[in-house]
Amino acid sequence: GRPDIAFGPARLAVFVDGAFWHGHPSKYKAGQSGEFWDRKISENVARDRRTNTELAAIGWAVIRLWDYEVLADPLGGANRVKERLRELGESK
Repeated sequence: GRPDIAFGPARLAVFVDGAFWHGHPSKYKAGQSGEFWDRKISENVARDRRTNTELAAIGWAVIRLWDYEVLADPLGGANRVKERLRELGESK
């Protein structure tokens, strides 16, 4: 539940989530990896949602990037973060 990158002054938390471990529908299919992993990944997804809610409640914005997106287009991910930082700066 801890961000991979935090921009404190802007109150922006950035997570880079592993697609399998965080339940991306194209990378993880319930029932195919066994009961242990189904439970573990379900808990991860629930924790991610809870973390987003908790951070929003204390005034933080959250960006979640998938690991495969960052690997395929790191500049695209960086630009998403940059744009969100710009938006947050303008809202102050």
